[in-house]
Amino acid sequence: MIGITPLGIVIGVVAGVIALVFGIRLGQVRAGINGLIVCVVAGFGCGIAGGLIALLVMSAVTVSHAYVDKQDPFTSRAKLEDIDFSETRTEAIMRQLANFGGTVRASWRALLRNKAGFIGFLGVTFFLGMSAFGPLFVEYEGSARFDRRVEGARSLFQAPSAEFPLGLDWQGRSVLSHVVYGGRVLIITSIQAGLMATAIAVLLGSVAALVGGWVDGVLSGFANFILTIPQFPLLLVLASFIQFTDPLQMAALFGFLNWPTLMRAVRAQVLSLRERDYVEAAFALDLGLWHIITREVFPNMVSYVAVNLIFTVRTAMYGLVALVVLGIVPLSEPDWGMMIFMGRSQGALFSPEAAWMMLAPIFAIALFQLSLVLFARSLEEVFNPRLRSGL
Repeated sequence: MIGITPLGIVIGVVAGVIALVFGIRLGQVRAGINGLIVCVVAGFGCGIAGGLIALLVMSAVTVSHAYVDKQDPFTSRAKLEDIDFSETRTEAIMRQLANFGGTVRASWRALLRNKAGFIGFLGVTFFLGMSAFGPLFVEYEGSARFDRRVEGARSLFQAPSAEFPLGLDWQGRSVLSHVVYGGRVLIITSIQAGLMATAIAVLLGSVAALVGGWVDGVLSGFANFILTIPQFPLLLVLASFIQFTDPLQMAALFGFLNWPTLMRAVRAQVLSLRERDYVEAAFALDLGLWHIITREVFPNMVSYVAVNLIFTVRTAMYGLVALVVLGIVPLSEPDWGMMIFMGRSQGALFSPEAAWMMLAPIFAIALFQLSLVLFARSLEEVFNPRLRSGL
């Protein structure tokens, strides 16, 4: 969850210190300092999960700087007859960390190389950072501020000024505070919906293609059935007897409705990969369906899946905003969709002084979506080793 928590701060600091000590011990002080900064920031903004994930990533990056594969005569400069190909559990872990860290560094270089993708990455980072750290600098105004009404004015709306950069809304509250606080739940719910839809699509698409037979027929038929259902009329019907109050429930609903298209594409990709020699060898060795999906098939289509994940997040965000604007879900503040709904209800469209109550969330949503699209352009280069070979 994005947001400042005391436990997240503690986890971030502890993880950062561990990364720093790890870097110093390996003789990579700069990498250790970078790890300290990243872990502290991730812990501050994303809690326990952010701190621990950052610790893993930065530890792997630090190891990749200092690691020398003793089993490789080219990197170790040892004679072939002097190499001991046996390794301990610790050496195996260090080798895997070094490989992962090397991939992270190569991906970062690829991201820097793609200017449009890097701009998109900065945009996504800005909105995530605003949702996580914005509350440290901007106080949320949830109550009406009638004391801000200008003498002679017919409403509490105010145009942007030095004191209120985005103006005041219909209750005299700062629009900036609602923009800062209003994206947190929307962004998290959209990402959760995208992850759920992608996970379902990859799993069912892979199973359908690899198993075949009646399993393929049932799964493909079910996906086609879901595709024939118009989403918004279905949501209107569901809203009549289901209260959409839980963000996770909303994410699960959009995840369930958005997986079939990607599932059909994944199935087609896996049918092509199934004919490759290494997949046939995995079947011959009876390595198991889960191993074949996760080790043999998924790494070869990860770029395609990652790009579709981005677009699924975009679709879920538009859907969530539309439900709020149409009043289908219970209204709660702060929320970007709620700002648009209340602005329309309170006549912000007909007053130049009130326009920013609606324009601010619209611009925020549009810029976040544009950042996602630009970021998606760089993912092919990040995940495709052949495109990174020149880096």
